[in-house]
Amino acid sequence: MSSTTSRPQPHPPAPGVDGPGGSVRDWLEGLPLLRADPPPFDPEDAPADPLELFLAWLGDAVAAGVPDPHALTLATVDPAGRPDARVVVLRDVDESALWVASSAVSPKGRQLDRVPVAALVFHWPQRGRQVRVRGGVRLADPERTAADFLGRPAQVRADALVARQSEALRHEGELADELGDATDLLRVEPHVVAPTWRLWGVDASRLEFWQASGDGQHLRLRYDRDESGGHRQTRLWP
Repeated sequence: MSSTTSRPQPHPPAPGVDGPGGSVRDWLEGLPLLRADPPPFDPEDAPADPLELFLAWLGDAVAAGVPDPHALTLATVDPAGRPDARVVVLRDVDESALWVASSAVSPKGRQLDRVPVAALVFHWPQRGRQVRVRGGVRLADPERTAADFLGRPAQVRADALVARQSEALRHEGELADELGDATDLLRVEPHVVAPTWRLWGVDASRLEFWQASGDGQHLRLRYDRDESGGHRQTRLWP
């Protein structure tokens, strides 16, 4: 990627149509890129534990006021190897995994059950940084899962009790009726946990830290878990 100071057009042209304002390609070429001024980062001083560095970068994004710094792209695959991706929220980090949650009957839940591997991408554009994670996936124990569920807002818990994420919605009344029933249940049983709720830990076996540079010489540092349980660091070409 390279930076540019060209002034972007306020609106994109029609797809596949060249006109006075140019093509979609020209419009995209004119959009500014990598406008961040990243903080200092020396891979030679990186800690041995990649999750220590991850939390430091996440903390930097929080302190810098990056919107939704704990949002991430979660990529999964179905049994045929076809990928899916969506934005979710990081729920926890422990000594070996990063944790995300959702319903077991959602598309991502079914895919993680059948093919328990995932990739995560964090992007903090205001800091010129990305973190990529790839690894196997495991389920949290029931107590940890229940704590995650009960710590969520009532509306989220009502949605999870309905357990129909991504199904076709026939009409708005159907949505209101089922959510109403779930909300009523929560009033009567505030500690009920949706049986379909899952908390997944993505194993931190490979993490890559990427920091932008305006001259294209981006800094890339990858951690790979070795046989001893520690991590091997590798500098990568930009």
